[in-house]
Amino acid sequence: MLVPVAVVVIAACVAGLFLLGRGSGPAVGDCVAAGADQEVVVVDCDDPGAAFQVIGVLDDVPPVDSQPACLAAFSRTTASYSEGGLSAEPARVLCLVAA
Repeated sequence: MLVPVAVVVIAACVAGLFLLGRGSGPAVGDCVAAGADQEVVVVDCDDPGAAFQVIGVLDDVPPVDSQPACLAAFSRTTASYSEGGLSAEPARVLCLVAA
């Protein structure tokens, strides 16, 4: 009886860690606006400040390659945002279109 309960508890812990690891960053379909310190913030798509909508997300892309990578993956891309800022380290990139 303890083995099935242990399996359920372990599965729940793994699922929780996965969801926590995803963070609360913008996702495909979200609209974004410029926030403080050159960050993007998720806003309602009806918000007048909504500048872009996320059409794709790429992982581990060097910031200098963010726009070409987005254009290659999503031809409608009009802008990109690297969560790595000006760092040379690969980061998560948002591929964007005007909202």
